[in-house]
Amino acid sequence: MARFTELDSASGTDDWIDRVCEGMADGALVAHPTTSVYGLGAADPELDPVVAQLKGRDPTVPILRLVSDPARLLRLFPDIVWPEVATVLADAFWPGPLTLVLDDGSPAGLAVRAESHPATRAILSRWDGTLGSTSLNPAGRPPARTRDAARTVLGAMTDPGRPVLLVAAADLEGPPPSTLLSLRRGECRLLREGATERSKLERVLGRRLDLQGGSC
Repeated sequence: MARFTELDSASGTDDWIDRVCEGMADGALVAHPTTSVYGLGAADPELDPVVAQLKGRDPTVPILRLVSDPARLLRLFPDIVWPEVATVLADAFWPGPLTLVLDDGSPAGLAVRAESHPATRAILSRWDGTLGSTSLNPAGRPPARTRDAARTVLGAMTDPGRPVLLVAAADLEGPPPSTLLSLRRGECRLLREGATERSKLERVLGRRLDLQGGSC
């Protein structure tokens, strides 16, 4: 069973943010709140296979990265392709539940989102990097939406051999997850409908979206 340290994001001080950042620098895994459910990830992308193994998730499927804002994203990932439409969407919907998939030279691209939950935003504002995020649950099971559920899921996971931090928050909204939109190769392709409504995306883009994609 995995041991974890719980940090209360509603403690009234910023001490927990310092502890999370120190932990991430030392390779800790972090269970963190998002708009909908708890996520699990690490600051170092090299630890993504550890996270995938804990969940029983396919390790070949990339884990998305949470970031504080586009400017930091572009500084941290200078090789990504950030088209003009990405600026339009980020201005309209970030921070919020819209994940963009961008070309970065890799086969699958880079999935990124500016998270809107205040606790995780506080971490990302302090941390000069990104944080991996995949839903906190064994693969095929519902994600943790409450503090108690997050404790239960973490406690049932195998020991990853490194520190695990739980950033505890009030009960979360639950599904749907973030909307997933690919901007790769000059297209706008809706990969997953989610919390950011398709109609709102279409209003900002001035065009219809579907799963088949189309030029932006």
